[in-house]
Amino acid sequence: MAAGTVECRDGSLDVQADTGVAFPRKTVQLTGRGNLDSCSSAQHPKLSGGTITLETALQARCPGPFGPGYAKVTIAWNDGSTTSIDQSTFRGDSVSFALEGGRVTSGVFTGGTVRADGRTTTPLIEMGAACATGGLTAYSTTINQVHLGDL
Repeated sequence: MAAGTVECRDGSLDVQADTGVAFPRKTVQLTGRGNLDSCSSAQHPKLSGGTITLETALQARCPGPFGPGYAKVTIAWNDGSTTSIDQSTFRGDSVSFALEGGRVTSGVFTGGTVRADGRTTTPLIEMGAACATGGLTAYSTTINQVHLGDL
C-alpha cells in the first residue's frame, strides 16, 4: 500500500525528442523535464513542489499523436525525497498530454500510481513549421494536475 497521496495543481514540462518528429510515423525517444508546483499532501505536509523527469520511447508523427508509450518518471521533491514510477502510459499531441497508471517502485508513495495531464503551450503554427522543416525536436506544456499515490 502506498504511503498516502499528493496532488499538484500547477507546473510545466519541456519535452525534447532525440530525432525530429515529422509527418511519417516513427519511433522516437522523448525526454521531459519540468517543475511541479502548488503540491499538497496530508501525509507529507512538507511537500510543496519538485522537479519531474520522464523518459519514453514511442511511435510519433507530427503534429501528433505521440504514443501511447510506457514512461519512466522520476520526481525530486522539495524536501529532498524522491519518487520513481515505472510503466506509466504517456500520450500527447499538439493540444495536450496525459500520463496514467504505472506503479511507484521506490521512494515516497511506493506502491501507488499516477495520473497527470496538461496542455501544450508551444503554438501550433510553430510546431507545424518545425514538422515541415526537419522535424519537431522540442515543445512545451503546462502541468495542470498530478495525482500520485493511493488513487
